[in-house]
Amino acid sequence: MKYPDLNPKMDVPLKAYLIMAVPGEQVWINAYPKDILTEIPAMLIDSNIKTKTLALLARSKRLKLLDKADPGSEQLVKEVNQLALQLQYDKTCQIEIRFKDLNYGLIWKLQVDDLIDRDLTPQGKASIRIILGTLGRFIPGKGIDEQQLRQDTL
Repeated sequence: MKYPDLNPKMDVPLKAYLIMAVPGEQVWINAYPKDILTEIPAMLIDSNIKTKTLALLARSKRLKLLDKADPGSEQLVKEVNQLALQLQYDKTCQIEIRFKDLNYGLIWKLQVDDLIDRDLTPQGKASIRIILGTLGRFIPGKGIDEQQLRQDTL
């Protein structure tokens, strides 16, 4: 993890978890790439891999709806899982902190902490959003793959 533990800076323990977000959508940071693709495709860069994975997921869904036993279904699942790991996250995805218990004093302290992206984090007391930054800030490049995401941000 690139960031020091925030707990020593706070008066009370920080009970929180990380999410990835794009406007209007969010997902737990440990969500599987395949699930992100089906739920929030905007988090992933358009590519041949994304198109192929979506097509395979659609085929898999049709087979399930038709309740057809397909001899190639096991191979289909393997291929989807392998392709999903190659998907590239959009560098504009934001990494945000979500709180299990709302402690407004703690949230207001975090809003001005050096570890927080103050340009992206709303600075008013009416907001509880705490944004650490974008994936592009943490990992340079056009897109971020699953392996980079796990190594560099967690």
